[in-house]
Amino acid sequence: MVKNEQQRLRLRLIASSLVELLIAVILTLAVTSRIRGLEDAVEGQYVKMVQARSELRDLTARLENAREDERKSLSRELHDEVGQSMAAMLVELGRVESTLSGGEEARTRLSSLRVQAEQSVRSLRDIALLLRPSMLDDLGLVPALKWQGRETARRTGLHVRVEAEESNDMLPDTYKTCIYRVVQEALHNAVKHSKAKSIRVSFQQTPSGMELEVEDDGIGFDPGTEKGLGLLGMEERIVRLGGELKVIAKAERGTLLSVHLPPVKRKGFQ
Repeated sequence: MVKNEQQRLRLRLIASSLVELLIAVILTLAVTSRIRGLEDAVEGQYVKMVQARSELRDLTARLENAREDERKSLSRELHDEVGQSMAAMLVELGRVESTLSGGEEARTRLSSLRVQAEQSVRSLRDIALLLRPSMLDDLGLVPALKWQGRETARRTGLHVRVEAEESNDMLPDTYKTCIYRVVQEALHNAVKHSKAKSIRVSFQQTPSGMELEVEDDGIGFDPGTEKGLGLLGMEERIVRLGGELKVIAKAERGTLLSVHLPPVKRKGFQ
């Protein structure tokens, strides 16, 4: 009798264990299936995110190209059309001033008008050059970089040194525009934030690609916590060409912006 009870108890324990094991297997399968479903969903979202980021980058590139084309067109129009018209007006004002037989007051007013017109022509020229210097298209990257350095020094009083080889100029328009805009933004940031006294711009072409450096002796900053839109814009331009941007900055020890761009294939030259 006791043995029968023990046998029934064993059978119940075995049956209970089997039921628990079956429940555990079912739960494990359900959890595994759920995890796989979540992983597939996450992977799908990741693929969509990567695709969206790629599409956004392509859209940004197209917008940048369109903006550069518009800048080029507007700069040419300001320089060639409006600038030439104002220059002709200055010539006529000079002629009128030299032949004027009126009183001293009229001569003074005409002279003042001519000075204002000259200032307008200079302002117009500066705006056209800031939009996109014609020398970037007509003379090449290196003269444009050197002009940019001279203009920054003239406006701010900083000592700006540009080190670049003339032979480095055989580059596609996309590369020239990227390098020029990166230097422009770096100089702007240095002037506005760094409190520097001197800035060095170095550009050279090597077998492994192109190396660009912009270094100042200012107060520095923390790139990890103070990364503004300017740096993000530079990084986006550089990454679009397969390059890499590094910023080395230490408090009171200046900032070094280092850019590496891959070598250009001759097939892509414009």
